Amino acid sequence: MTLWKEGDKWRYRFQMYGDRHGKSGFRTKREAAEEEAAHRRRLKKQAQTPAVTDFRLIASEYLDLAERKFAKKTYKQKAFVLKSFLAHTGNLPIEDITASHLHSYLNTRPTNNNYNAHRKDLCAVFTFAKRVKRVIRYNPCWDLDKMPHTPDEKYIPPEEDILKLIMVADPATDERDLILTLIHTAARVDEILRLKWQDVNLTKRTMTRWTRKRKGGTYEPIKIHMNNELYSIMKKRWENRESETWVYYNEKTGDRFYHRPKLMKGLCKRAGIDPAFGFHNIRHFVASYLADAEKISKKAIGGLLGHKALQTTEIYLHSSDKSETEALDRLAQRFGGFNSG
Repeated sequence: MTLWKEGDKWRYRFQMYGDRHGKSGFRTKREAAEEEAAHRRRLKKQAQTPAVTDFRLIASEYLDLAERKFAKKTYKQKAFVLKSFLAHTGNLPIEDITASHLHSYLNTRPTNNNYNAHRKDLCAVFTFAKRVKRVIRYNPCWDLDKMPHTPDEKYIPPEEDILKLIMVADPATDERDLILTLIHTAARVDEILRLKWQDVNLTKRTMTRWTRKRKGGTYEPIKIHMNNELYSIMKKRWENRESETWVYYNEKTGDRFYHRPKLMKGLCKRAGIDPAFGFHNIRHFVASYLADAEKISKKAIGGLLGHKALQTTEIYLHSSDKSETEALDRLAQRFGGFNSG
């Protein structure tokens, strides 16, 4: 029942387009019914005539959401894509943007891989406009197919280069500790840079990494066993800690490190390694080494890497029956003895 009387006044309430609407204070039931009918007509008319909203406004609101939801690197990439699209197309009403506008912009991208990456970020904005803001009824990105492309082969440094890298890393600073931690965890560098002491359990010899490489951007824990080498590094750092919070502390800023952009380049130059490689190549080396040299199972390696799907690691992994713990112990056997603590 949408009409009823409270005291000596009538009121109405109804649900439309997923929201509740209502009003009170009418002297008669007829007045309430007439206003309810008029209210429904206004809502129907508004739904049939969507508001004109420019792309820049929607893009700005989407980026506010993206800044909260995604890692900083992902947010900056999305901001770059939207800025580039606006510079190419101009600030049009979002409901006027068609697949033709999108194709015109995406056709300027230098590679098919870049085309697909920009298409994905633009598609997310139009999905936000459709599902959240409800200012468009169709996502024009759906009319554009992905471009075929061959992924670049990931460079996996040889073992001798990894050993050179360890040897030139300065043990008097955090350089060697950081490189060894990456090797003995198979982690992404951001997972280690955000590592807190509460994530390191020296008694149980476990470490919890937090990863956000998931759909939705939620941080999820990856709990691993600390092999002897990693335990020794963490114990030494705890005994000589400069921060009660961060394992890798930046004394210049009084906070954790958020990036170490120059570290790997400098280490590779000192080691005479050519070509120079980055932190993520270490992660690929560890996975490849465990698969090829130690015959650790892809399930165990996938667990260390934090992959939910085995297909993610299947490109270079092989089958066996070793556990994640044994995998980390194998790393300690081959790349141990470098920690001076």
